[in-house]
Amino acid sequence: MSLRDRKKERTRRAIADAALRLFAERGFEAVTIADIAAAAEVGTRTLHRYYSGKDELLFAEDDEHRAELTRLLTDRPAGEDPEQTLAAVIGPMVSRFADRLDELRTRDALIAANPALQARDLAKRSAIEALLAERLASQMDVDPAADVRPLLWAKVGMACFFAGYEIWLRTGGALADHVTAARTALITELAATRGN
Repeated sequence: MSLRDRKKERTRRAIADAALRLFAERGFEAVTIADIAAAAEVGTRTLHRYYSGKDELLFAEDDEHRAELTRLLTDRPAGEDPEQTLAAVIGPMVSRFADRLDELRTRDALIAANPALQARDLAKRSAIEALLAERLASQMDVDPAADVRPLLWAKVGMACFFAGYEIWLRTGGALADHVTAARTALITELAATRGN
């Protein structure tokens, strides 16, 4: 990154950190854009160059995550088993969150307390599912509108990630271990069901 880009990234991060701190102290609704700008020691115009509104501060990384996920999916070979693809792309995504437990606990508590933020979070998850399903359909060489398997695999992958993620938020430990445990538990449960 150039010096200019590093400076912009520091400013972006300072704004996001200040916002999260204020949201945790006062609640999401009680904090204004002016409050956040003052805490981050920037003007409101500067803040708006980085974030269009308050909710963007809690979902600022969405575009970056989708771009990374798209890149990871594009790199997977055609015809690969969907479970292998999901394991290969979820691993790097897990590493993006692994050392941010306190921050993400705060963020998720704020989202849980606000219906509009919950709706935004659900829309984000649906968009990721749709992206996964589309890419898996391409790999499987099937029509995503007619074949249920890509969407099913996308939902299974997301369910395993978020099951592990929620346990991690509650108990700590290693996020990767919780996500792996969720996948293992699913496989074990399916095998047990087949055996009955």
